[in-house]
Amino acid sequence: MKRIISLILLISVLAIMFVTVLSYAGFASTTITSINIQGTIRTDKATILSVIHSKTSKPFNLKTVDNDIKNIYNLGFYKNVEALLDEDGTLTYRVNEKPSVRFITFKGNDEISDKKLTKALKIKPYRILNKDLINQTVNQMLGMYASKGMYLTRIDYKIKPVEKNRVDIEFDIKESKETFIRDVNIIGNKHVDADDLKDKLTNHRKKGPYILTWLPWFYTGKLKINSLESDSQKIRDVYLSKGYLDVFLHDPIVTVEPDSGDIHIDFSLKEGSQYILKSIKFENTKPFTNKELLEKMKLAKNKPFNIVALRKDIEAITDMYADKGYAFCDVYPDIKKDNKFAYLTININKGPKVYINRIEIVGNSKTRDDVIRRELKLKEGDLYSISKINRSKFKLNKLDFFDNIKITTKRVSNNTVDMKVIVKEKPTGMLTFGVGYSSYDKVGVKGSVSERNLFGTGIYGKISADLSSKSSLFDINFVDDWIYNRPISAGVEIFHQEYENYDYTQKTSGFILTLARRFWDDDLSVGVKYSLTFDNIELDTDDPGYYLKQQEGEHTESSIEPFVTYDTLNSSIFPTSGVRITQTFRYAGLGGDRKYIKSVLSGEYFRKLPLDLIGHVKAEIGYAKGLGNHVVPINRRFFLGGIDSLRGFKTGKLSPRDEEGNYIGGDREFQAAAELIFPLITELKLYGVGFYDIGNCWLDSYDFSDLRSDVGLGIRWISPLGPIRIEAGQNLDPRDDENSFVVQFSLGALF
Repeated sequence: MKRIISLILLISVLAIMFVTVLSYAGFASTTITSINIQGTIRTDKATILSVIHSKTSKPFNLKTVDNDIKNIYNLGFYKNVEALLDEDGTLTYRVNEKPSVRFITFKGNDEISDKKLTKALKIKPYRILNKDLINQTVNQMLGMYASKGMYLTRIDYKIKPVEKNRVDIEFDIKESKETFIRDVNIIGNKHVDADDLKDKLTNHRKKGPYILTWLPWFYTGKLKINSLESDSQKIRDVYLSKGYLDVFLHDPIVTVEPDSGDIHIDFSLKEGSQYILKSIKFENTKPFTNKELLEKMKLAKNKPFNIVALRKDIEAITDMYADKGYAFCDVYPDIKKDNKFAYLTININKGPKVYINRIEIVGNSKTRDDVIRRELKLKEGDLYSISKINRSKFKLNKLDFFDNIKITTKRVSNNTVDMKVIVKEKPTGMLTFGVGYSSYDKVGVKGSVSERNLFGTGIYGKISADLSSKSSLFDINFVDDWIYNRPISAGVEIFHQEYENYDYTQKTSGFILTLARRFWDDDLSVGVKYSLTFDNIELDTDDPGYYLKQQEGEHTESSIEPFVTYDTLNSSIFPTSGVRITQTFRYAGLGGDRKYIKSVLSGEYFRKLPLDLIGHVKAEIGYAKGLGNHVVPINRRFFLGGIDSLRGFKTGKLSPRDEEGNYIGGDREFQAAAELIFPLITELKLYGVGFYDIGNCWLDSYDFSDLRSDVGLGIRWISPLGPIRIEAGQNLDPRDDENSFVVQFSLGALF
């Protein structure tokens, strides 16, 4: 019986194979005369035709058609796909479309708005339903909740069929409470304290008041998944810096308790042995000597082998050779370990000297090429130098014309590279307008139009006006820092001011001409200013005092002011590093009736500190003296107080007075300040500042036993309209007619 059944099955299989062969033979002999697409409603027939390989006037091929069906189905738009071949050679692909999406809604979302969740959608309304895109959307939304620390949030979705082969999608969101890191565990550490390792990590337990956790020394306690890998590397680097060359870290394990939401992070490691560096050797050092290379390195023999320091040493050595034109220098270490001792050989393959072939400027839609090229320290044909490339980027950044600057090189031959300078223009013009009120000036308005990069030429221009019931100021200023593309600057300023003080009314008109030459790679500027000023002062008091009486009437001042400035600040708007020292000496007496001398020496220093802090100190000392029988004009004397000097005093109110109580200014002054600048919201360029000011001004002689001081806090915002400062100073020793607390505000360049 079994044999009969087996025989019947064999005959059936052979029959099927025979019919299939005959059918295929029939198909194979058929030529495709036309190709039709049926069943498309919302999708495009051309999309289907683009993925099929069957062609008219070609023989029908069953394997090709089978692949065509797979390709059409893989488009993701169709439930079913089939192919039909008519006797006349017409090949028809018949598709059954998936439904399209009509509406997408959200339910249960309180912490994240519909508008924000809509931005996460990978599946869109009026598109064909695609479950892969729905799942991608769910993952995207879960990521948004994870960024808020809500790791236990769950998202489901429902697909509701509606008329005309359409569906509505509803995302059902079950938001969890915020989850926080409960503890971070270091497992396997024997020779390095766990707290020292944890201090390096981005992921921390919550520390400090929550309202202050945006500060760098406080932590929110929220898990930052993308930082886990870098946290592992930070732990590894601590060990590598201490000579544990064989340290091994397992992948961190993150556990979230389902009930409380508490997060536990475990970093597991094996320390291995600590190695002492016994020797440092070099191979192929020319043109440098072993001694020169060793002086550049931070590594020290007979101490734990610090791999982290070695990385920096290799970068420094590579830069040394790159500065000599060896752009493709390869510096690699060979480390041999033996019985807890390490032996280091640094191999140097410097390659050929490399020259700059072509320099291309990209992205400067406004700024002219020559304005950028004149700041570059390399020209076409020059020997490659990494320090000159870095210096070029520094100088372009300091222009403050661009949001982003990138300098790249591309090898074009064995000894040449093309250099590309890629810039992104930013607005350099500024239109400002403000309205203010004071008890004396009443309502005042001020406005200005300035352009740091006039017509893309690098010329600075500004027109400003300041009007109130008691004063008016009109000022026009132009400066060109590159005359005939040489490091020579020339400027002109024209101004007119009228001011009604409590005791006098002053009208001033004049102009200032400036000419300067830059040296030492533009860090040192030596120049001279010439100014001609016409004053008319009318007294409005019966007791003007001696100094104020001297100012009455019309006066002409013709002065010359040589100056020297050394400036390495990395920005003119918000410096974070560098120094600026300026010495000026004014001589008034080239005609006119005002004759005096005035000298001011000032300096300031910025330095980046740990935790994204910035340290800033500055000091200034000034001297003025009338010549012959003349006195120093009151508007050329020293008045301290205000946002640019001692901030615990009102503007100009730290000054000697005459017998009638009039502020007359000093002819000697000293002031200094120390600041600690810290980030508040880095993305908005919002910073806080704590400060201490000290100084005073005197008549006839310096008296450093009589120094006034203040402390305070402030906010600085590098806003789209320009730098804004709000600072509050506390007078540490207020006198009878002085305020103990003063709030200052300014919109403009930082001091």
